Amino acid sequence: MSLQMKLQQCVIDFAIFLITIPSLVVVALLLDHILNHTGWADQLETQIIMAALSVAFFLICIMISVYLTHRVGNCLWAGPQSDQQSIYTVERGGALGGPDELPPPTYDTIMSECEPPSYEKISKIFPPQEPPPSYAATIAAHDPAAHI
Repeated sequence: MSLQMKLQQCVIDFAIFLITIPSLVVVALLLDHILNHTGWADQLETQIIMAALSVAFFLICIMISVYLTHRVGNCLWAGPQSDQQSIYTVERGGALGGPDELPPPTYDTIMSECEPPSYEKISKIFPPQEPPPSYAATIAAHDPAAHI
């Protein structure tokens, strides 16, 4: 993708953001005003206006969802586009599962360059601790009549 096309896509994304978000806010504020400050349940005109605003809010949300899913590479009416790159595409040297893909490293391949630390070195860093007393020993400590 050329720099000009990336810039064009960024401008389109920004323009859609600048149009849709304020539109959603304005429609939501109008709906809130009609719900809280007018007798919308009594007047047919305000009921029609409220229904129209609700439909507009719903359509704007659907259009944003369709654009975002299309933008990430999942075209809703045509299914996933596997030949196009999307934000989920992972670029690697070979195809996924191909013959030139290396297996993940194992412990032995990672630790082949250095030896693990000795027990003495670890015991200096983390001194050994006494294990916690068992439940029976705890009960016996509180109750002198208990037999273990």
